[in-house]
Amino acid sequence: MDLSLNEEQEIIRTTARDFFEAKCDKKVLEELEASRTGHSQELWRQMAELGWMGVIIPEEYDGVGLSMMELAIIMEEFGRAALSSPFFGTAMGSLAIIKGGKEELKKNILPKIVEGGLILSMAVEEPEVNYDMSRISLQASEDDKGYTINGTKLFVQYPTVADYLIVAARTKGAAGEKDGITFFLVDAKATGISHTPMKTIAADKQFQVDFENVTVSSENIIGKPHEALPILESVRNETTPILCAEMVGGALQELDMTAEYTKERQQFDRPIGSFQAVQHRLADMYIDAHGARLATYQAVWRVSCGKPSEREISIAKYFTSKACREVAFSAQQLHGGMGVDLDYDLHFYYRRAKAMELKLGPETYHLRALGSDL
Repeated sequence: MDLSLNEEQEIIRTTARDFFEAKCDKKVLEELEASRTGHSQELWRQMAELGWMGVIIPEEYDGVGLSMMELAIIMEEFGRAALSSPFFGTAMGSLAIIKGGKEELKKNILPKIVEGGLILSMAVEEPEVNYDMSRISLQASEDDKGYTINGTKLFVQYPTVADYLIVAARTKGAAGEKDGITFFLVDAKATGISHTPMKTIAADKQFQVDFENVTVSSENIIGKPHEALPILESVRNETTPILCAEMVGGALQELDMTAEYTKERQQFDRPIGSFQAVQHRLADMYIDAHGARLATYQAVWRVSCGKPSEREISIAKYFTSKACREVAFSAQQLHGGMGVDLDYDLHFYYRRAKAMELKLGPETYHLRALGSDL
C-alpha cells in the first residue's frame, strides 16, 4: 500500500492550497463568521470552476469522476485554511444520490451540483438521535400527494443557503427498528420549513430545522422506500475519513504556525524553540499530526478501493480526534497568551478541532464500534 500522492493528486493539492492562500485569508473567515449565512457565493462559484463540486461525481453526469482520495486531499486543504463551508455537506448529499438516486434524479441534480448551481445539506440528527440512525423518528406520512413530513432535525449545516435538504425520515415502524427509514430530497425553501440558529464553538452555520406539514413527491425518494438505513450508514462511513482529512489539515497548519512562532519568540536571549522541553512538545505534535494523517489516508484508500474499511474508519476517527485535540492544546500552550488572543489566527483552528471531534461520532462511539467489530 503506497499512500504517497501521484502527480495528478499533487497538482490537486497544490491548486487547492494556492487557491485558499489567495482567496481565503483570515479576514475572509472573520467576515463569513459574522455574516448571517456564513457562505460566499463568489468563493463557491470559483471552487466549482476548479471542478471540486464534481470530484466524486461520475463523468456521465458531467463530473470529474475521481475517487474519495482526491476529495480527501481537497478537504485537507479546507482544514489548513480553516474554512467552514457547505462543501462537505454537498459532497455527502452527492454521494447519497449517487448510491441511491433514480437515474432521472441523478441526471437532473448531479450536473447542476457540478456547475455550482446547487447546494445540498444533510438533515439527519434529531433531539434523541445522534449516532444510532435506527432511532430516527421524524415522521413522513404517505398520502395521495406523496408524503407529508413533520418533526425536527438538529445540527443541519447551511440549510439557509441550501437548495435541497436530504432528509432521513421514518415512513413505517417505530424508532429503533432498522426498517422503515426513507431518504427524501426536499426543496429547502418549501412551505412549512423553518430554521433556528444553533450556537456552535466553531461558529459554523448549524440550525435546528422544523418541518410542519411539508409535502414531498414520491419521485424525490432516494433509494427504496423504507430501506434508506444502509445508504445512510454507507454515506456516513465513507465520508468520516474525509472529515478526518479536514481535521488533519488543521493540525498540520497549527504545527507549522507553532514551529515558526517558537523560532521567533525570544526568552532568556534565545528562541524558545531552542529549549528541549519545547522541542519535545513540537515532536509530539508532529507525531500526532502525521500519525493521524497516515491513519486517515489508510481508511480513505480502503474506501476508494472498495475494500472492507469499518475498522480503519473507526481507528482513523478515534485517533484523529484525539491527536488533533492534543495538537491544538500544545499549539496554544507554546504560543502562551498569544494562543488565546482572538486577534491571532490560532483560535480558528482550536475551535474547529473541538467541534469536529463530535461530528460523525466522537471517540467513545468509534471505540465501541471497533470493539464490537473485533
